Amino acid sequence: ASALGSNDALSGMMLGAAPWFSLISAVGYSFWSNYSYKQPILFAAILVTIGNLLYACALSYNSMTMCLIGRAISGLGAPRIINRRYVADATPFSLRTAASASFAMATAIGSATGPGIAILLNMLDFDFNLPIFGKQNFNGMTGPGFLMSFCWALFSIVVLFTFKEPKRTGLDELRKRENSTSTGLSEELQLEEDDDGDESDWDDHSNGSMLSSGKLSKSYDDDDVPTSSPFYCLKHITRPVVICMSLIFFKRIALESIVGSTSVITKHRYGWNITNVGSLHLANGIIVIPVSVMSGWLSQYHEDRYLALWFLAITFFGMMFLVDVTDIADSSNDTYNSDQFFSVGPTKYVIGSLIAFSGVEACESYTASLMSKVVPSELAVGTFNSGLLATLVGTSGRAVGDAFITAMGFVSIRNLLNLLIIPGASLMALSFFLIRHYYGILGF
Repeated sequence: ASALGSNDALSGMMLGAAPWFSLISAVGYSFWSNYSYKQPILFAAILVTIGNLLYACALSYNSMTMCLIGRAISGLGAPRIINRRYVADATPFSLRTAASASFAMATAIGSATGPGIAILLNMLDFDFNLPIFGKQNFNGMTGPGFLMSFCWALFSIVVLFTFKEPKRTGLDELRKRENSTSTGLSEELQLEEDDDGDESDWDDHSNGSMLSSGKLSKSYDDDDVPTSSPFYCLKHITRPVVICMSLIFFKRIALESIVGSTSVITKHRYGWNITNVGSLHLANGIIVIPVSVMSGWLSQYHEDRYLALWFLAITFFGMMFLVDVTDIADSSNDTYNSDQFFSVGPTKYVIGSLIAFSGVEACESYTASLMSKVVPSELAVGTFNSGLLATLVGTSGRAVGDAFITAMGFVSIRNLLNLLIIPGASLMALSFFLIRHYYGILGF
């Protein structure tokens, strides 16, 4: 932000532009993926290619507006909802967990590779001519944008010539299971009617309400409300789903408090440069890989709700480790209270960041898995499906987190660490309370 002649506090807006606009496109991609995967994937890839190019060229024009437009277009091209829908619809139940774990692993590898490449790109500094945009400078700040623009353009070409529309075996299997369950319950109800006689009217009414919540019978209202309508989603959403959505939302805000603010906090507190920040992100990305493997291994022996509690506690501990109590008493200097034992210096910041980041990433796999297991079958199809809900909530949390970073940056860059970490730790404590309070209904 400062390189473009703007306040460093606007870095949160630069980060938040993409997730805010991805909220707009997510609904469109969800609807589009009802009919095709290849077309929305290609469209999204082209948008991300253009967005990254504009983002990279903004420095030569010294334009914050151009940078924000590039980030917004990149957000419109975010394909996360398409990926989640693909895993849900095209993967059979027996391979669903393995496919989700592979998706998480690929994300972790990308998280580790990105900062590492950014460090290497920071070693380059040269000028070149780009058609339409003219003379451009390739350096540590613009290099990631140019590289990702090239990668997404290459990805678009590969998808265009190699991608084939899959058979939606996962969705077909879900429908078969529902039909099988419906047939079995209908036979049980018929037997109860024969046995109960006059009491059947009351039984039909009470059982009918239960059946409609599981898509096992079709009510008049279901015929009136199309699956592409948000009212269809509101009609069938349940309390466990709302709790899981809240957990995802709080987790994303906390994650942005830890990761999204790193460059601003470390620059002003410790005088870090791009290489230092990239090294920390690289370490965070690398540590996520074994953590993801361990999370998958632990899930064989314990329930998601139980493991989520433990990793929320770990995240809370890591975030509290980042709270600088000395800043509360004295923040008169420009960096941090390096002469006081309880201050958060570079070493303590790195340790706390690694602990909190590892905990929140591990918790993400459990909350996402928990939501997929408690979501009613009605929300597995249509535009407003469980994948879209998780994407919207997670992206909203990220956007709110980035906006919060910007707001707190304007309040005080000097005290930004505490202004972000203390609310984030409070959200983790609230999440822990929600799971404990509703532990029973979060079972499956």
